[in-house]
Amino acid sequence: MRWLAEPADVVRVHQAATEVEALAVEQALRSAGVRAWLRSRQLPGYGDVVARAWGIWGDVMVAPEDETEARGIVVAYLASVREDGMKSTMRSEGLEQGTRRFAGILPPLVTLFRRDGSLDDAALRRHADRLLEGGVHGLFALGTTGEMMHLLPEERRRVAELVVSAADGQVPVLIGCGSTGTDEAIAYARHAGDIGASGVVVIVPYYWTLSDPAVEAHYTAIAAAVDLPIIIYNFPAVSGRNLPAPLIARLAEAHPTIAGIKETIDSIGHIQQVLAAVRPKRPDFAVLCGFEYHLINTLLLGGDGAVPGMANLAPAATVAVYDAVRRGDVDGAAEMMRARIDFPTLYEFGAPLFVVVKEAMAMAGLIEAPTVRLPAQALGGEARARLRALLERMEML
Repeated sequence: MRWLAEPADVVRVHQAATEVEALAVEQALRSAGVRAWLRSRQLPGYGDVVARAWGIWGDVMVAPEDETEARGIVVAYLASVREDGMKSTMRSEGLEQGTRRFAGILPPLVTLFRRDGSLDDAALRRHADRLLEGGVHGLFALGTTGEMMHLLPEERRRVAELVVSAADGQVPVLIGCGSTGTDEAIAYARHAGDIGASGVVVIVPYYWTLSDPAVEAHYTAIAAAVDLPIIIYNFPAVSGRNLPAPLIARLAEAHPTIAGIKETIDSIGHIQQVLAAVRPKRPDFAVLCGFEYHLINTLLLGGDGAVPGMANLAPAATVAVYDAVRRGDVDGAAEMMRARIDFPTLYEFGAPLFVVVKEAMAMAGLIEAPTVRLPAQALGGEARARLRALLERMEML
């Protein structure tokens, strides 16, 4: 945790242009054991007026006795960020050689149905091809956005096989193995391995709320049963609980095949806690945000990318934000995201995001019909009109 009491005599070791930058530098200092405090220059009621006028959000402060060490850490950290920004992305692996395999933009594919509700294999293959053409760094099939909870077991296997085939080794493919029971999750994970998937994504069982020991037992059993990399799926809204950072760190340390986490949680603080808890012992552990509007700050804090549902609609635009941050053009990335300033509103239509995504894809002419399966229901006429207006404002149509 952050040291709460700031001494009277502190010295500035860094001026941060943004709050995210300040948090990242503070985290680098704290990871090295140096006490640090943030001192914002913002004025209550004036938003980021000061930051825009001066180009400074605030200061990172340390105790005088730590100043020399702290300045060295800050210089080294900023140099590493600049170096990372200059490296080119190896699209075939989704990241630079020698670092985390699952990085970049990995859209959670919608599962496409015909108007009668049956699987539309051809449409799903076309959609996967379109995402690949948009430059995505991986594909994630059978997540929440993929309506895995509304598919029969044989349909889940069929979708997994189709997406792995469509990717044809161009990018990593993750297969969702969510289930209310461990044995079923293992069966899906083994099938994913058999068909050549790159890894599996496993959500916490969601029928009853698990204790920490039950969560550990679930992931331990899956790690013992399959050799594939496992991505933990933290989605408190559907699993009924948030996974604390120390629990994630224990799992990562105990099982080398637990390779990362998808954080579908509207809290950059939790993402930062996971990075702080896991990375010292597992620098290869991937941290991906689930909400697109946390992409930039996740990357600046040391995370690896996003699994954004709306990338089904606009993959190239989402990849462009990621690429801008990676090459060091944070201002450019922020400018692109400002066009989508209303993004959180997409989650306020009283429907699951996959319903909204399919409606948006139909509006853009990408699919014939936004068919979903019960108990999910299509948006009503008024909601569709509001969605269209929102997408137009965000320049996503």
